Amino acid sequence: MTQKRKLIEPLASENSASKRKKFTDSGNSASKRKKFADSRKKFDINEIDFNRTYNLEEFEFIKDHIKDNYPNFEFVNGKLVPVSYSPIVYEAIVHEISRQLGNWNINNSKNGVVTTSKGGFDFNVSGGQKIRAPNVTFTPANIYRSLDEEQLWSFNGQPFTPFFVVEVANLKKKEVDKEIDTKFKKEYFAIGTSVELGWLIDPLNRIIQVYKRNKNGEPYRRKRPWVYLEGGKHLPGFTLELWPIDDIIAQEINYEDDSSEEEDEEECPYCNASIKGASQMVKHIQNKHN
Repeated sequence: MTQKRKLIEPLASENSASKRKKFTDSGNSASKRKKFADSRKKFDINEIDFNRTYNLEEFEFIKDHIKDNYPNFEFVNGKLVPVSYSPIVYEAIVHEISRQLGNWNINNSKNGVVTTSKGGFDFNVSGGQKIRAPNVTFTPANIYRSLDEEQLWSFNGQPFTPFFVVEVANLKKKEVDKEIDTKFKKEYFAIGTSVELGWLIDPLNRIIQVYKRNKNGEPYRRKRPWVYLEGGKHLPGFTLELWPIDDIIAQEINYEDDSSEEEDEEECPYCNASIKGASQMVKHIQNKHN
């Protein structure tokens, strides 16, 4: 990715060299803040320098100006890290995971908060500020209700993290797997975060990696078969059904039939669960009882 991309027409007639200086000033931090404050009225996304180190105030300002029209940014040790748009199938899978998690949250009266890739968290570890936006997260009610105004509406308050994180990626390339594995172990599960459970899901290659902490609080991961995924003691009662994800990949998304004739529910012969429709019964048996 190039360091500067022409995304919009310049907002001011000021020459390019002068504007660039405002975003790349190498003086002391007070000078940087003053220069940046002076540039606010003439902000131009064309002049963002991805090699420069920004402070949190500058990150907040840039984020507010790009949020409606441009890709999201994460904030890692003062550097702006662009988060590219996802192809439709990945976004559909993220939505499906968040939908199932949201249904569990409501149906079990957990009263927590589910976020997707626009929801940033301050994984402030080892003195370095890292605002990351996992694909899916769950924050329990007790954490969410304890947040103050700054934490709710900005990244200026005391850092906090979710309890559960999910990332969806194609792990066919070893460097991608290594990069995300490092993110889980060194950031999401770093000492001081509240993350207790993580899932790394590769729907294309049907790979599931589950992250947890050992008795010493250190993170580890274990591969799981592509069947269904239980939340266990961390998310009691939550099961991620994988057949809807398989359907998304196969482009076999089935919507409700508009006909007035409804299919009767039948009892699963193995677990006595009530299932509506023969096709859903087949999928249930394949996922739960194979």
